[in-house]
Amino acid sequence: MRSADGVLEDLAYGVAVAEPDKRLSYVNRRARELLMPAAAAGSADAPLTCCDAICDHLEPVLGGGCLSERARAAAAILPEVRMDLETGTLQSAAWVTASPAADGDRVVFHLRPGQPGDRRRRTEAPWAGRSADEAPDLQITTLGRFAVEGLDGPIGGDWLGQRPGQLLKFLVCERRRAVTSDQIGETLWPEAGPSESGNRLRYNVHALRGKLEPERERRGAGRFVLTPRGGYALVPARVWIDADRFEVEALAGLGAARQGLAEEAEGHLAEALALYRGDFLAGDPYLDFALPERERLRDLAGRALRARVRIAVASGRLDAAAEHGNRLAEMEPFDADAQRLVVEVCLRRGRHSEAHRRYSVYRKKLAASFGSKPGWDLHEVESDLAATIAVGQGD
Repeated sequence: MRSADGVLEDLAYGVAVAEPDKRLSYVNRRARELLMPAAAAGSADAPLTCCDAICDHLEPVLGGGCLSERARAAAAILPEVRMDLETGTLQSAAWVTASPAADGDRVVFHLRPGQPGDRRRRTEAPWAGRSADEAPDLQITTLGRFAVEGLDGPIGGDWLGQRPGQLLKFLVCERRRAVTSDQIGETLWPEAGPSESGNRLRYNVHALRGKLEPERERRGAGRFVLTPRGGYALVPARVWIDADRFEVEALAGLGAARQGLAEEAEGHLAEALALYRGDFLAGDPYLDFALPERERLRDLAGRALRARVRIAVASGRLDAAAEHGNRLAEMEPFDADAQRLVVEVCLRRGRHSEAHRRYSVYRKKLAASFGSKPGWDLHEVESDLAATIAVGQGD
């Protein structure tokens, strides 16, 4: 029979337990996905509390105060409220309830995914999942090869490299906001005037909807591309994008690692990096509007790989650390900290020749590309590692 924690890990909604001192002593997988992205940006020294992860985000609704204290004082389940979360460009929301545990001291939080900006304060059916008509029925792959897939299979063709495809890619890059006609026109048709770019935009929106929804009525509303207040936006409830899932898993993993939850962190980071099959819109390296998102996600992937290397080293899995380190070195060929970490793993494995070879290659690349030298040398890494091992043996 599985343990209670094992069962809670598989639940479709989040569960977190707060101790009397407000410290979160348990956070299941779904709750980590919702809460840890915000926690990943917090202090690495302090334990995660219910106020850090939940209560502070509810201040606009509740006017301040600790939800744990309210639940214990009420001695009952509190009404469900929506909590909006924002980490960088990642926006999410969760519906939250809190209730005192059977022992009367701890508080159990229940969380289920929501939509940012939803004006409801309560829900008709607590813990209900999405209805069938809200389930995403368009999947877009952006990490590595760009691909679009509907319920009936892949939606491919030359259009992906033409203006309708570029329009879709631009909407994916700007997926967390509605973009105006002028913004799209200035990006895709900078040489055209307002009237001409408006005509081109309307034509290509029609063409894009035709590709994504070939059976849509001629003047029917689109399911995937909406026009709120004259702008254009993808519908997040109906469009699944791998970059979003990668970001959720990566930030959840980094947040769990910060809290010392190595096993949980490894699970999230493994899923995130399995999704990261290449850079964002890698097939369009010169698409200017994709560059900021590409760099942002690439940086996050690098942070996730560093965390996996450190977790593997700490658990003594040096072969796994080397595997993750090699991928990191390829992704960040000029990053000093990444290259130093890879060299350190080589030394930990007793691969001194490989460590010297990697350092030599890194030094030559820096000199050839930037005319500079590394900010560290091999002897320094060897000395620091020896000191670290000595301290560990002393403990």
